[in-house]
Amino acid sequence: MLGLGNYAWKIMMALSIVFIVFSLFLLSQGNNILSTGFKLAGSTQATADIEKSALDFLNMSMLKPLWEGIWMGAFGLLIALGLKEKKKYAWTLGMLWGIMMLGNAAIQGGYEMLILGWSSVCVQTYMFLLLGIVALASLSVTRKEFS
Repeated sequence: MLGLGNYAWKIMMALSIVFIVFSLFLLSQGNNILSTGFKLAGSTQATADIEKSALDFLNMSMLKPLWEGIWMGAFGLLIALGLKEKKKYAWTLGMLWGIMMLGNAAIQGGYEMLILGWSSVCVQTYMFLLLGIVALASLSVTRKEFS
């Protein structure tokens, strides 16, 4: 397992960049997300039927996950730089980052499926799940190098 720490920071860097890009380009499409949400909820509501000022508000509220994604991605970039320097705290924070991603996927996915009764979870939930699994797996393999 020796030397895998050299890859851990690169993996964390890549995950963070993917998360930031995902947030910027996919989550910034408020109106598209709203339409998709209506479909997943089984609603016949069309965004074209919503009053413009109300739709503008809804689109603005859809940008909230964009900022969360950018902050989480920036946090991941800082963790990656700490991993590159073989800082023990960076490994611990990286594990916490991965756990937070998995926790968010579980809570969001559970809410969508169990409470809202959607037929499937949204793409963002899968993104949180994938990032959390990859982060935790790559950092778990390098545990001895950071202890």
